[in-house]
Amino acid sequence: MSGISKIARMDWPLLFITLLLCGVGLLNAFSGTRVHGELASVLFAKQALWIAMGLVLFFVVYYIGDGVIEETTMTFAYIVLFMLVVVLVMGKIAGGAQRWISMGGFNFQPSEFAKIGVILVLARYYSGRYQYGGIGLQDTIPAFLIVMVPFLLVVLQPDLGTAGVFMFILAGMTIIACVKGRIVALFSAIGAVAVPVMWYLMKDYQRQRVFTFISPERDPLGAGYHVIQSKIAIGSGGITGKGYLQGTQGALRFLPEKHTDFAFAVLSEEWGFIGSALLLVLFGLLVWRLFLLAVRSQDRFASFVCGGIAIYFMTHIVINLSMVCGLFPVVGIPLPFVSYGGSSMLTNMLALGVTANLSRSRFMLGSASGGELSY
Repeated sequence: MSGISKIARMDWPLLFITLLLCGVGLLNAFSGTRVHGELASVLFAKQALWIAMGLVLFFVVYYIGDGVIEETTMTFAYIVLFMLVVVLVMGKIAGGAQRWISMGGFNFQPSEFAKIGVILVLARYYSGRYQYGGIGLQDTIPAFLIVMVPFLLVVLQPDLGTAGVFMFILAGMTIIACVKGRIVALFSAIGAVAVPVMWYLMKDYQRQRVFTFISPERDPLGAGYHVIQSKIAIGSGGITGKGYLQGTQGALRFLPEKHTDFAFAVLSEEWGFIGSALLLVLFGLLVWRLFLLAVRSQDRFASFVCGGIAIYFMTHIVINLSMVCGLFPVVGIPLPFVSYGGSSMLTNMLALGVTANLSRSRFMLGSASGGELSY
C-alpha cells in the first residue's frame, strides 16, 4: 500500500479530535504552570515537545505495514516487562515510589506503555480463542494470569492506580470477547474478595487517601487538602469561568499538582461549567469513535485492540475526573492529553496510532459487484 493510499485511509475524525484535545491540554499546561515564573515557559515548551513527539510516533505507527503490529505484539510485551523489572532494580525513587527510569533530563515511566502491551496481548489471546457460544473459564484464567505479571510488577513500585487500570482493561476486554455471564459473575466475586488483600498491600499514605475520600474534612490541612482545594477551584468557576489565566486557586498556590493530576480543576476554574462540558464532549467523541472502530472492524484482533484502547481512555477519564471532584480516592491517574507529562502523552499517541493503523487495514468496504472487499 502506497503512502498516498495510507493517507487517504487515515481516520481523520480520530486525528481531529486528538489535535483538539492536545490544543486544550497545551493551553491548560501554560495556565497550570505559570505560577512557577520562568519555569512555566520551560514546562510549556516541554509539553509542546511531547505533543510533537507524540504526533511523530502516531504517524510512525500508522505507517507500519499491515499485520506487523499483531506479529510484533509479544516482542513489544517482553520489552515492556523487561523495563518494568529494570525500574524495580535501578529506577528513580520519587514521592515514595520507584516508577521512573531517568534518561538525561527525561523521566520515562514504563508502566504507562505496559497498558498498551496488556491490550495488545489480550487482543491477540482472545482473538485466537473467540467462539460464538461465549468464552469459558478455561480460556479466561490464562488471560487473568497474563495480566497478573505486569500487575504485580507495578504493585511492587508501588503504583496501585496504574495496576488498577490493568484490571479495568482486563475486565472490559473480557466482556468484549463475549465471555459467558457466569464467568463474569465469578470474577466479580473474586474481585470483591480481593479488596481486603489490596488493603493489606497498601502503604500507609495510600490507606490515608481512602480515608480522605470518605471524609476529606477530617484532615483539611493534610491528606484532605488536595481534594478540598480542587472542589473549591471547580466550584468557583461557575457557569462561564473566571477567564483564561484568571484562576486564583492555582496561581496563588492553593491547588497542588495543578498541571498534572488536578489539571481539570484549573480548566474548570478558568472556563467554568461550559468549558468543562465541552471538554467532556470531546472525550465522549474520542471514546465513541474508538468503540465505533471496534464495531466496524472485520478482524477480531483489530476489533479487540480498538475496544481495549477505548476502555483504556474511558478508565483514565472517569477515574481522573472522579478523583478531582472527590468521588474517587486520589490515585495519580493522569487526564489524557490535559495532564502534563511525557510518558502519558507518548502512550496516548501510541495507542491512537495503533488504532489508526488497524482501522486502516482491517475494515471491509462494499465492492462494485455488491460483495465485500477487504483491505
